[in-house]
Amino acid sequence: MALDSGNALFRNAGGANEEDRRRAHFILGVMGRLGTKAMAVGARDLSAGSQFLAGEGKSSGVKLLSANLRRQGKPVFDVSTTVKIGGLQVAVLGVSAPGPIAPNEAEVLAEPTVASVREVLGKLGKRDVTVLLAATSWADAMQLAETFKGTVDFVIQSGEFRGTIPPQRIEGSDTFVFASGQKGQSMGKLDLTWGSKGPVVDLSAVERDRQQLELVTSQLASIEGRLKANRDPNQKAALEATVAQFRARVDELGKTVRSASGAHPGRTLKLDWVVFSTAVKDDEALKAEVLKVEPSYAGSH
Repeated sequence: MALDSGNALFRNAGGANEEDRRRAHFILGVMGRLGTKAMAVGARDLSAGSQFLAGEGKSSGVKLLSANLRRQGKPVFDVSTTVKIGGLQVAVLGVSAPGPIAPNEAEVLAEPTVASVREVLGKLGKRDVTVLLAATSWADAMQLAETFKGTVDFVIQSGEFRGTIPPQRIEGSDTFVFASGQKGQSMGKLDLTWGSKGPVVDLSAVERDRQQLELVTSQLASIEGRLKANRDPNQKAALEATVAQFRARVDELGKTVRSASGAHPGRTLKLDWVVFSTAVKDDEALKAEVLKVEPSYAGSH
């Protein structure tokens, strides 16, 4: 299932000319062809106005979501949708950055995020997974994740480019925050195993800990060798302190890795980033369509 956290259609928030509209039409249309189920409405998606965006969403088949974007108190777009995938009921909500974010539409206002999301969550039916698409700042996305930890499983943020970073677990919970890519240059692929209840194991974090354990163990062996060969009392004291620190870190990482390896978690996640470099082969038909909209890309992408 493909999802998008918004701010995808226009280069900037604000006015849009006819060329900008053609570009936005193409992007959302391709998202629909790729099977994108839902997209949060961000400030950069509203550059040509809410009515233009609503029409493009309808023609593309991409569900546009915002729990807090209102016109005279009424939702401008759907606030949520539920998709069944792999036997799971996945509820998806969208939220927009608060404030007057639709150009030349003073009656359209993105209301405070927390209260709006709380209202929508209270009306959702039974579901297995809850995803919040946050077209907000990273700080706002983290606040939402902290506020609704244990109720919302995943918060996917757009609006600030954070790069292809690992998932951020909210301390003391199984709620994770994901950054988004930028300008279609990468795509995050999230593999889930969602069985019986239990803590969620981030398999990517387990693998990072395993690699770190190998590295620290190798460094410890090197320092122990230097300590064994050293005859200077002052240097030996410093090396002994360093060895103690490295041994403590090896013990810590070892416990973490052994605990994860011996468990049989009912719920796991693994995030992989696909970066669209020159190593990824072009789809020639799609590339031809892109160059009609963005001729400047010829020879550089």
